[in-house]
Amino acid sequence: MNELNNLESFLDVSLEKGIETKDIENVLIEFVERLDFLDIQLLRKFYSTGKEFPLDTQPHCFPILFKEMRDNNHLQIGAEALRKRLDNLVRVSLLVKIQNSNPTNYIPVAGKEQLIRAMIMKFFLIHGLTKFL
Repeated sequence: MNELNNLESFLDVSLEKGIETKDIENVLIEFVERLDFLDIQLLRKFYSTGKEFPLDTQPHCFPILFKEMRDNNHLQIGAEALRKRLDNLVRVSLLVKIQNSNPTNYIPVAGKEQLIRAMIMKFFLIHGLTKFL
């Protein structure tokens, strides 16, 4: 079972059993600490569009995402390294890779938007980067 599903099931069970919010926050912090700045920036591309529902998430085509990250975000990483990063985010259920698409497309996970936005916010708070939100 992947880590995000474990985290979600823990959060659901915790809320049902009345476990303190502080314990839930500690689990969320532990998961967020495993991600780095580049992972969070990639997640922001998908989950932080600044628009209202239902336009609050954004799918991306890999070549366009790579060009945008390289040009706008001054990303110093190769295409294959970025592809591996995206595949890792797919593996832990933070993104969905559309099968049999050429070029490769990635989309946000439906129903997990609020949890992932909370993770993004928590990352910036933990690292003192709130001015970059």
